[in-house]
Amino acid sequence: MRPDHFERNQALASEYVVGTLQGAARKRFEHWMMESPRLRRQVWYWERRLEPFNNTLPKTAPPAQLWDQIEQRLFPEPQASNASAGHRHRQGLWFWRWSAGLAMAALLVVLIWTPLPSQSTQGVVAVVQSEQALPLWVMNASTADHSLTMKALPSVATNTGQDFELWLLSGSGVPVSLTVLPTEGAELRIQLSNEQARELLESRSLAISLEPKGGSPTGQPTGPVLYHAQLVDF
Repeated sequence: MRPDHFERNQALASEYVVGTLQGAARKRFEHWMMESPRLRRQVWYWERRLEPFNNTLPKTAPPAQLWDQIEQRLFPEPQASNASAGHRHRQGLWFWRWSAGLAMAALLVVLIWTPLPSQSTQGVVAVVQSEQALPLWVMNASTADHSLTMKALPSVATNTGQDFELWLLSGSGVPVSLTVLPTEGAELRIQLSNEQARELLESRSLAISLEPKGGSPTGQPTGPVLYHAQLVDF
């Protein structure tokens, strides 16, 4: 990846903000971001674009007993003693241990509730946008294991009785159905055949149509083609 490649970096910046850019690829991107003001502006742009969607996500709180469990592990109860001086000493020790360990306890909560990113291999990415340039799906195809990961933004609503279907626009001109797309913030990962992976890397072109529930009954688009996207290297 070249830090001055605008189209590619736009796609990577959106993946970085959404969270689908992971592992070694994410670390490389963060390194380039430190060196490139233009790259930082692109990340800032996507953060601003996606910020309204954060309010649509449900808030998740850790279980109430989690704090008690952390407290017991960090600060076990001292054994009882009849000596008042020893009791006061333990009270003072407890206070300072609690004060010093409060930040550590908060850090443990973050570590427990933040999943570790999986390793990511090099491949191609695409961002599907609406006519208003709003991101709808972020797609990442791995060249190593022929997998295709699709992440829907929360703004992509489910249509009753209908699905969004993803098509590969191959060089032969005949669209190839890949899958029915996720909606409402969901993520889907599929395995491509060797032929699909080869055609995907050759054409780099995708289309999305609106189809009956479960996808097109004919194997070809039957509904309107709503979106197109172009895959770029990273």
